[in-house]
Amino acid sequence: MDLDDINTVAVLGAGNMGHGIAEVAALAGYDVHLRDINEEFVQDGYDQIEWSLGKLAENDRIGKTSLRRPSSASRPFVDMEEACGDVDVVIEAVPEQMAIKQDVYEELESVAPDHTIFATNTSSLSITDLAEFTERPEQFLRDALFQPPVRMDLVEVISGAESADETLDVIEELADDFGKSPVRVHKDEPGFIVNRVLVPLMNEATWLVHEDHATIEEVDSTTKYGMGLPMGSFELADMTGIDIGYHVLEYMHDVLGDTYEPSPLFEQKVENENLGTKTGKGFYDTRTAREQRSRPTKFPRSSRPVSSR
Repeated sequence: MDLDDINTVAVLGAGNMGHGIAEVAALAGYDVHLRDINEEFVQDGYDQIEWSLGKLAENDRIGKTSLRRPSSASRPFVDMEEACGDVDVVIEAVPEQMAIKQDVYEELESVAPDHTIFATNTSSLSITDLAEFTERPEQFLRDALFQPPVRMDLVEVISGAESADETLDVIEELADDFGKSPVRVHKDEPGFIVNRVLVPLMNEATWLVHEDHATIEEVDSTTKYGMGLPMGSFELADMTGIDIGYHVLEYMHDVLGDTYEPSPLFEQKVENENLGTKTGKGFYDTRTAREQRSRPTKFPRSSRPVSSR
């Protein structure tokens, strides 16, 4: 398959990541089929696309004439066959649990055309293992955008054990056509690159707070004003979804050992369904998070960062 052969992209999962991927694909001019398990989920994802497109137009990041084409192209679907029975690429963004993904891929395999490429947006699960739920491991890979997809430039393109070079090449071209910067990862390892580095950083931050070494605000101030990252570790966890980070840690802990043991604070948030922005409460209460972000924690005089000027 060549890039010119790709006209229709299906996105499975209409949550924060899924509807963001659908928006990116639609803005690039592709016909987009956004699918989830019920109409309410799909419609909510569709509404989020409309809201995001409006904000992009308000901020002059896209022209107002660009609004109509992606909006009409992004059609909601619930039935798998209707969503994927005549598509060229499927990007899966369903919850980070192997059993759920297995059910999705087995149903998808029964309806998708033989030429269709399957791309998972998994945060940590083995691409090779996921490909076993299909009959096309050579057309299976990880094509991972990051939250929020419309703003983040990076795409990790990662091979499973049997992914064909031609599959990787055309998905890299697709990512480039999305306006993104693809990076090829050559080995199927837990966490890949970004999450292998990022999620342990979040976990270490939660251990510090759990063990009363610092407050959430103090750790986030250090992350931003000491390490120079654009947001604090806890702010980032809230934005990306605390449950996502926790499931990545669980998998890495199982595969790589005790170094990646999730902190009790991480686990507690997931158990209480305080998952961050998507539930209205996480490490921060979203009603006050804006105020907290705009007012950095003051450092003691002895440890205050020194200006570079």
